[in-house]
Amino acid sequence: MDFKFLNRFKNQLTRLKKGIESRVKKLYRRPEFGSDVDSGDEETDEAEEFGTQLSIAQTYKERLADVDVALGKIEKKKYGICEKCGKKISLDVLKVAPESRLCKECKKKKI
Repeated sequence: MDFKFLNRFKNQLTRLKKGIESRVKKLYRRPEFGSDVDSGDEETDEAEEFGTQLSIAQTYKERLADVDVALGKIEKKKYGICEKCGKKISLDVLKVAPESRLCKECKKKKI
């Protein structure tokens, strides 16, 4: 892959990683349930919302893992290669999802 594109994707992945880490950190903040014992419904709603936040955080963590793998591949000079078929991942796919592990054709087969 062209050094210009590789450097661009590395910078993009690094920014993406920092943004995801920040979002995950915010989502893991526990809600303040307070000491109001006569409002069980409110505490239930807060607990449910926290559960939803944890689910969203898990999705972000999975994407973060993909970003880390992509950054590792850049260091090993193996970035932009499909993990399934070994072909190059097109630039249009990498521009949309720089952490992509599969080429367009293999992604279609996976769905």
